[in-house]
Amino acid sequence: MKMRLARTDWNWITAAIVVSVAVCLVPGQVHAWTYNYRDDFSTNKAEENSYLHSIYWPQGAFPPSEPYLYHSDTDELGFGDLNDDAAILGYRFPVYPAQSPSAVNGYLNIDVRFQDSTDLVSGSLQYSLSDDGVTWSSDRQLGQGSHNISLESVSGVLYVRFRGIEVLIDNLEVFLNSSPATIEVPRDFATIQQAIEAASNGDIVEVSPGTYKGDGNWDIDFKGKTITVRSSSGPGRTTIDCSGNEGHRGFYFHQGETRNSVLRGFTIKGALLPGSEIPSDNSWNSSHPIGGGIYCENSSPSIIDCVITQCGAELGGGIGSVGGSPLIIDCTIERCQAGGFGQAQSGGYGAGIGLTKGSDARIINCIIERNIGYDKSFGAGVYCWQSRLMLSSCDISFNSAQGNVKGGGLYCGGSSAQATLERCIVSNNTAEAGGGTFSDSNARVNIINCTIADNTNSGVHVDASYIAIRNSIVWYNGGSAVSLGGSLSSNPVRYSNIEGYYSGQGNIDSDPKFASRGSDYHLRSNLGRFNSGSWIKDSFSSHSPCIDAGDPQDPIGAEPFPNNKRINMGAYGGTREASKSIGPLIIHVDGIRGSDSHTGLSRDESLRTIQKAVKEAYDGDTIMVWPGTYREAVFVEGKAITIQSADDAAVVMAPSNDYAFTFQFAESSRCVLRNFVITNCDEAAILCHSSSPELTNLTIVNNQFGITAYQGSDPSINNCIFWNNELGDLEQSHARYSCLGALEPGDSNLGNISRDPMFADINNGDYHLQSEYGRYLPKSGTWTTDSQTGPCIDGGDPGVHTGREQKPHGGRVNMGAYGGTPFASKSGPSW
Repeated sequence: MKMRLARTDWNWITAAIVVSVAVCLVPGQVHAWTYNYRDDFSTNKAEENSYLHSIYWPQGAFPPSEPYLYHSDTDELGFGDLNDDAAILGYRFPVYPAQSPSAVNGYLNIDVRFQDSTDLVSGSLQYSLSDDGVTWSSDRQLGQGSHNISLESVSGVLYVRFRGIEVLIDNLEVFLNSSPATIEVPRDFATIQQAIEAASNGDIVEVSPGTYKGDGNWDIDFKGKTITVRSSSGPGRTTIDCSGNEGHRGFYFHQGETRNSVLRGFTIKGALLPGSEIPSDNSWNSSHPIGGGIYCENSSPSIIDCVITQCGAELGGGIGSVGGSPLIIDCTIERCQAGGFGQAQSGGYGAGIGLTKGSDARIINCIIERNIGYDKSFGAGVYCWQSRLMLSSCDISFNSAQGNVKGGGLYCGGSSAQATLERCIVSNNTAEAGGGTFSDSNARVNIINCTIADNTNSGVHVDASYIAIRNSIVWYNGGSAVSLGGSLSSNPVRYSNIEGYYSGQGNIDSDPKFASRGSDYHLRSNLGRFNSGSWIKDSFSSHSPCIDAGDPQDPIGAEPFPNNKRINMGAYGGTREASKSIGPLIIHVDGIRGSDSHTGLSRDESLRTIQKAVKEAYDGDTIMVWPGTYREAVFVEGKAITIQSADDAAVVMAPSNDYAFTFQFAESSRCVLRNFVITNCDEAAILCHSSSPELTNLTIVNNQFGITAYQGSDPSINNCIFWNNELGDLEQSHARYSCLGALEPGDSNLGNISRDPMFADINNGDYHLQSEYGRYLPKSGTWTTDSQTGPCIDGGDPGVHTGREQKPHGGRVNMGAYGGTPFASKSGPSW
């Protein structure tokens, strides 16, 4: 089973989008390709189409304790920070279902607006670009106004990542185009080599479907030109066939080709370069048995969407590199061999890919499988000697050896060798030592978020070299999971699941609970596991311990919600295919539009009652209650959740002889109630029994009693307004920075006051605070001013952030239900 990972393969995206893709016919030329994407942010399109984003949060709600995005009431997309930690929005273009046939260029248009244009330091927006989602440009700053950004990518896809603080964006438009071919084979020239000879830098040679062999169609040489040679219909229909003719390879790059020398969309089959030995590092030549399918010699081409199969050489049966820096994306290297051509049937280095003499290869989203190394060879899958190697989102599986091989999946050796494996699967490989990976001779190997499973003779073998393993799963391997007796590193394994256990910070030894051992290494989850383009739920008992078990300091990347803000272990950690975790979720409640038969996971799918949302919630979830009046007696059921208004404060009234909210199951300060008006309760607004929740920015008015606390309860009560509660405000509890009907001894030392809060219209249920600088009118959605300013404005805890209170404000949160939200009454500046 081919298990190409999610980093650059986005065919699983199912959200329908509005794009324009055109194929233009040019007289005398083949197809041109264009792509257009637009979003005015009036809908949730960005949430569906972005592959990476911060949490989306309602604009009118008190902000979360993390950076966030929100849809503004002006139909712009806002970036909200946390202590100057920026919110993130990342796209991959084209989104779906379009796919460019070759390199693209174009532009991105975007409008940028800072929240307060009079404040030159009120916000910031940066962007960076990548053509593979792995290596990014440096961040570039965007100021206020309209911007046109040039785009270019040899891979045919373009990644864009925005980082914003208190800024709004609008009218995103992306236009990409792929140039038409300038030379066509066989229309213009009979062979591919003839077409290349005639091409100039910048030209595109396009090859029609068919099987190409013989002189001019093997040993193809780019001659150092910055051209693209591509098939018109992909590798499934276009083959370079070298079968039955030893001594020929598919392509030979040796004249300083760069990233702009692009090979795309071919199958290369049957190329064999036999030889009795590997030449020394100081000797290279086209006749050497290196690179059966493709040989890169001191060159750095881009090799994209190719299949190299049934090829062989002494070094690099599929692809070989001597001093080169190839970029290899979306390729399959399969059923190739290293060595075994001489009478001794021995030798061979890197049956799939072989690198030597200071090569520096980046291999992204490739499948390297079922390749064979012969006796005493190294690296049946990949060989890296005195070279640098980045493997990202690759599947290295079912590679094997005829005899004694070191490193079934990967061999890395030499004092200047450095290999990084990130989000890779290394599985079902065989070797005499290091079925998964083998390193020696002072090499350095970094294994990050990888799954190394079902290999023979240890998953990771280290002999006199440096190793660092993080966020990885090493299970079901023959022999030892990790054999690190020769490691030169201290603390080599962290936050990983190692069968048999290996000591280190965050390490565990637990059945990872793969979806299907040996074939599908997604992690089972009772919240959702990716399965062939859709999501399925597993039983609670089979939920993987590797979910939310990676290094808590590592970013969660593109993991879908809910993700509990912690990266998963294994190859899918940090990707859109990461298995979902227990929290946190945002559960929506709308007493007007909702139904308790809904999921609650969006505004359109809102539940109807707060109590139903509490029953559905897990620890860490947030319940967003949209405006309306809720007549409920809510029992919080001991859960560590936040219940808050999603917009202008909701009103909660208890049924007859009851409490609006009851905390009686040892709730702690991790249970938060925020931004509500609680009124007309016959008993009391809130009951705390053996519990200590956080109660903040509440307006508790016209009740029999305010808050009662018994049996050792110690609720944290902050920034609240208590007014006109018949029998009193607080029983066996204390408030801070709140407005009380009457002060007890010591209350004023806690920042409390006892003054008329100056509600806008208490008789008609408008509890916004009067202000000379601006007060929100909920019926019209506009603002007005009053002749006086209430004492609760800017009266909250000075250590609490002002949240989304609009300017002008005094730099201090208001008391009451609207404090910290865009509906808080305004005040004069703090200077």
